[in-house]
Amino acid sequence: MKNLIKSLLIIIFLIAFQIVGHKIFVNPYVSQWGASDTEFSATMPHDDEADFIVSTRAITINKPLDETWLWINQLGADRSGFFSYYFIEKAMGYYTRTQDIVTADFPPFTTDDVVRGSITPKTSLILYEFPVTHVKANEYFTLANWGTFQLEAINDQSTRLIIRTHGKDRGGKIANTVDYIAYALHYIMERATINGFKHRIETGAGARFSDLADLLWFSFIVISGLLIGILIFILHGFKAIFLPLILSSLWLVTLFILPASPINSGLLALILLMATFTHARRRNKSL
Repeated sequence: MKNLIKSLLIIIFLIAFQIVGHKIFVNPYVSQWGASDTEFSATMPHDDEADFIVSTRAITINKPLDETWLWINQLGADRSGFFSYYFIEKAMGYYTRTQDIVTADFPPFTTDDVVRGSITPKTSLILYEFPVTHVKANEYFTLANWGTFQLEAINDQSTRLIIRTHGKDRGGKIANTVDYIAYALHYIMERATINGFKHRIETGAGARFSDLADLLWFSFIVISGLLIGILIFILHGFKAIFLPLILSSLWLVTLFILPASPINSGLLALILLMATFTHARRRNKSL
């Protein structure tokens, strides 16, 4: 019983450490992921509609602006999905049209449109949607509950996509803490969306895509988290705090900072598996 209480207290401490570590070290990076200092500090359309700016993220897409504009307007469950981790979306009850072959079939947004979170609202864990509030053709559109998607031509063959995410102050420390965690999770999905846009647009219509690499990356992340939890129960004394602290920091870096590659998360899972196996053997010998 004492070991269980000790382990639970360590887990609570590590969760608090992760939140603080994210706020101090990780958030400055993820809030400006891919964006230059100029893009990050620049005023974008309809910034004034947000209580605060959560992030400014960007990527270069090696296609002309007009083609890129057509593709980013495919966003939405009833259009071409969210170009993100569809296996996570499905697990949470969010379904979209087929993801196997996507073509830019849908016309650009108007302010009469709504970007839907799912084509099956009844199965959704939490129903959400993003009404299109502003559009300027070939330049930007703004979504309520999300932010502004803006394009800037670099040259005739490449385009800069900049996404500014808006925040809402709901008041109260608990609500804002919950929102902060939600924004951190939103980054994971938005990063995948941005990379998904680039991959899909540069590859072109009709291409088949596999989510195997994404599935492996996420699986190794989950396995690594579980192994850290097992280590907490196995270890004793100072090691029970110090080693999980170091390993959970690596987990945080792998999840938020390193590229979402199964190689990165797989190496972390391998390290944790070896550490868990080694300390489990030592514990069995000492019994």
